[in-house]
Amino acid sequence: MAVHTLYRLLSKEFFTDIFTSENLTGLRTGLKLQDFDFLFFTIDYEPNYLEALKIITKIGVYPLSSRRTRPILIAGGAAVSSNPFPLLPFFDLLCIGEAEVIIPEIVGNFDNFDLEAFKGKTWAIMENKKEGERVFLNNLNLSESFSAFYSPDSTFKMNLVELSRSCPSKCRFCLLSYNHLPPRWLPVQKYREMIEQFPENSDIGLVGGSVLDHPQIREIINISQKFKIINPSSIKIDIKIIDVLEHLKKKGLNSVTIAPETGSEQLRKRINKKITNGEIIEFVKAIEALKFKNLKMYFMIGLPFETEEDIMETNNLIEQIRQHFTGKIELTFSIFVPKPHTPFQYEPFIKKEELNKRLRLLKIPEGVKAHIGSYKGALIQTIFSRGGEELGFAMLESLLKGKDILKIFDYKNLLFDERTVKSLPFNRIDSGVNQNFLLRELEKAQKGILTPYCNPEICRACGICKDLQNFRSSKKVE
Repeated sequence: MAVHTLYRLLSKEFFTDIFTSENLTGLRTGLKLQDFDFLFFTIDYEPNYLEALKIITKIGVYPLSSRRTRPILIAGGAAVSSNPFPLLPFFDLLCIGEAEVIIPEIVGNFDNFDLEAFKGKTWAIMENKKEGERVFLNNLNLSESFSAFYSPDSTFKMNLVELSRSCPSKCRFCLLSYNHLPPRWLPVQKYREMIEQFPENSDIGLVGGSVLDHPQIREIINISQKFKIINPSSIKIDIKIIDVLEHLKKKGLNSVTIAPETGSEQLRKRINKKITNGEIIEFVKAIEALKFKNLKMYFMIGLPFETEEDIMETNNLIEQIRQHFTGKIELTFSIFVPKPHTPFQYEPFIKKEELNKRLRLLKIPEGVKAHIGSYKGALIQTIFSRGGEELGFAMLESLLKGKDILKIFDYKNLLFDERTVKSLPFNRIDSGVNQNFLLRELEKAQKGILTPYCNPEICRACGICKDLQNFRSSKKVE
């Protein structure tokens, strides 16, 4: 989604093309990536830092920004906004926050481009400025986040509209929620304007962390009837939205994806997931009655405070769901990765021996397909979520020498040593959420206490919304 937003903003003013990691020839012009003076990267997943560096070296660009004049390399995205520092040796400018706020300020300096002009920008991270503060849109009437082009390399073969940002649930492990606060919804009239550009009988994907929480979701579904299929990226476990799912089923949706995370109600309270097993079963019964063909479920393993009893309760929940849903069931078990700027940011990464012990306790019912996340993949994601510039130089060495980065970078303290993690550079990034709030949330996790849904209109607990008037009227918070 971010690449569509970036292209839309830049192409209003400049000759712009789109490239993917799989295709370094421009989708619009056929030009080569190295033919451009300014290269923008959007990176939403930390291990893709290495992919970005591969692209830079592959096209013959000198990787170290301190010894390079052109092209100018600029990066942003969810991962960069969380921890930009592994990329700092290679990129001239790293952006903390949302494109609609940042890109106009960059574009305004294009004619006489001088990096010194960005030293006063709170969102900017550069070689001589290593602290930053996330900026964001308060009003999604200004959103540019909808499909600007179609690419055969796209993961989703449909038109896309970002319907929400962040999520009011505030699960304590979730970067998408915490590093995109406050939760915001696309106004219905703005949605109307966006979809006018999409052809009839095409498919549309509604993107966001909590799409069906949109206060006007039923109206949005009603005005989307010209589309062949309406596909939400996320579905909340809530019996009150079954009528919405019924409409989506009539529009061609055959699969429902939910995220119980665990079968343990106590562990669910610790992570601030406000749903009971009884409510999950009632929801499953409802989608069975609607004759959905596929049910996909996401669970996590290795969460803080997780016990063997929690794993056994997950087994019990899966077995109950199997009894009530006759369609195809597919499970994904992701390994917990502690993310910066969340209440669990300083928690240790699970050791492999302990993970294997917990995995042996899992019992998957016959006929249910299960995918277990890669331990090495989760480990690498943790390292890239926490590492600094020294990790960036190790990335370059691993590429130039063709070696596994885990064999040339000393990463153990990044995984298990809280004192080390608290001293790492990502702590210089201000997400806008008060650190005392994150600490209080960790304490509530320890006690199994839930925090209510986020309501920016009345709550100032986390500090992100600051004063009420600022949240309602300002374009951005800096």
